[in-house]
Amino acid sequence: MTGDTVESDQGRRLLGKVRDKCAKTQGAGTAWISVEDHSGLFHFPTPFAGMSLAGRTDALAELLGPLLKEYVHVAGIIVSNTARRRLPLPPDEDAPRPAAQGFRRGLPLDRVRETIVIPRRILLPDQTSLIARMCDAEATTLDWVLGKLDVPGGVTSLLADSSTPHRDSPLWTP
Repeated sequence: MTGDTVESDQGRRLLGKVRDKCAKTQGAGTAWISVEDHSGLFHFPTPFAGMSLAGRTDALAELLGPLLKEYVHVAGIIVSNTARRRLPLPPDEDAPRPAAQGFRRGLPLDRVRETIVIPRRILLPDQTSLIARMCDAEATTLDWVLGKLDVPGGVTSLLADSSTPHRDSPLWTP
């Protein structure tokens, strides 16, 4: 990248985004807040991006945890991001921490998702467990769905190599 250096506090921006969602859901009863971060917070060369998954999980729990006290209707906050990675994908990783859980999963083809779940500590362990199981199984979900639809070969059946004629090609070519 070239040009002038621009600095911004992406943590404050993320906190504002989550706070807005908390405020908007106040009349809806119990709510889980989910944010897909596209700010580059996880990817640009910053101290946060250089942390381990456990470190990022702790940092986001510290940043966003106070919102759970401020907005008592919020059962938990989920922050995730997805990035394209060169193959081979990194191994799956879990980061169970005192105040949150972090998950890193390779997704079909060339993506990696990190998801950090910050639950309210004293309530709704079943909901937190369900979200953790969803994060854990995300990488295999597309193959499972395609199997239920009787699509032989799962995700790989949707791919084409460059030698396949265009008119006969599957849906996507990496």
